[in-house]
Amino acid sequence: MKYRVKAYAKVNIGLRVLPKREDGYHPLKTYFHLIDLHDVIEIDIEDNKNLLVKILGNEEYLEEGKVDLMEKACLLFFEESKKTFSAFIKIKKNIPHQAGLGGGSSDAASVLLTLNKHFNNILSKDKIDQMALSLGSDVPFFTSGYFAAYAEGRGEILKEVEPLSYPLVLLMKRGDKMSTKEAFKELDKELTRSDIIPSWPLPLSSWKGAFINDFMSLQNLPKEPLYKTLSSFSAYDSVSGSGSACFLVFPSEEEVEKLSIILNQLEIPYLIFFTAFCCKTLLKVVVS
Repeated sequence: MKYRVKAYAKVNIGLRVLPKREDGYHPLKTYFHLIDLHDVIEIDIEDNKNLLVKILGNEEYLEEGKVDLMEKACLLFFEESKKTFSAFIKIKKNIPHQAGLGGGSSDAASVLLTLNKHFNNILSKDKIDQMALSLGSDVPFFTSGYFAAYAEGRGEILKEVEPLSYPLVLLMKRGDKMSTKEAFKELDKELTRSDIIPSWPLPLSSWKGAFINDFMSLQNLPKEPLYKTLSSFSAYDSVSGSGSACFLVFPSEEEVEKLSIILNQLEIPYLIFFTAFCCKTLLKVVVS
């Protein structure tokens, strides 16, 4: 049976990183929010005596010797369900790799949910949540079905919050990447960090100075010429996750149009995405 799903990206509105625990993980406090930038995944699943997984479209971003997170999701589903199958996966990748937007996690979550749907929800939601966490700290949010959520722990302790609808701009230098592992290593060099994160929601005008991403200090954004242009707008700016994507949330589409005119006049080596928060009034996640 063939399935076609959209794997949506996320941004972090505020991200406080606490000191590393004994198990090697950092406790987090953050708000996850879906945005409408998404990968498109086509999955052809057939019953088979042997497990077979083939993925097309991931050649440009999959590092040599690494196993795609979507393949790991298939293997994990087999281990937990004892179902053998063939899964032919084709992905159109729109979410930048290693940008802090959760693209790989969202892809894996979409595959995991689609497999469970194909096999008539053979695994419980609690089991899916456990499997999601074993795949990565962002994955439980993408399997939760929430449009927005407050997260603690590694990201697995989730509480649904009201989704918002604002125009949003993503900016990323061409070829720029940020390894999550390396970002945490750099952040650990800072001795003190606050764990304070405000209640949700705040008026957008109050986000600056309130919703702080601790990884922002690694980006050197104020030194960028483009950043000086952006700072003249009444937008909330931050990085998502550990970066390297920067995003701006605007109060109106008129502000985005003004920025678009300025950016078109500049010769800058940036990938630019004009997108929006995912709100229940705007769209529905395909697989739930």
